[in-house]
Amino acid sequence: MDSGGRGNGIGMVVAFCIGALTGGLISLLVAPASGKETREKIRNASVDAKDRTFGAAHRATESARGTVHKLVDHSKGQIHSATDSVKEAVETGKKTFSEKKAELADTISHVGADNDESAESSDEKSAS
Repeated sequence: MDSGGRGNGIGMVVAFCIGALTGGLISLLVAPASGKETREKIRNASVDAKDRTFGAAHRATESARGTVHKLVDHSKGQIHSATDSVKEAVETGKKTFSEKKAELADTISHVGADNDESAESSDEKSAS
């Protein structure tokens, strides 16, 4: 699955640290020194590489947290905006419905009154 280029920074940091550690170990192994000195240098280089890796991971984690918090805050704002728009649309719909309902009731009452008048006229004509 394509991550869209995200996460490449962490991979690059890890690859850099592994490469630096490997290069350091190789240079220590081929350098002229006693076994005790070489082991101590390797141990120090390992501790240093571990500390750098943990530091880079911590910085990457904090950066990711900050980005997530920004996205969450932005999303909350978008949700509130959409909610307000929907509420406004519902209120407009209710108002329009009430107006059209009143117009329809008025029209129906006029039609009913016209039919009553027509019926009364018909009754008067047939009574004559």
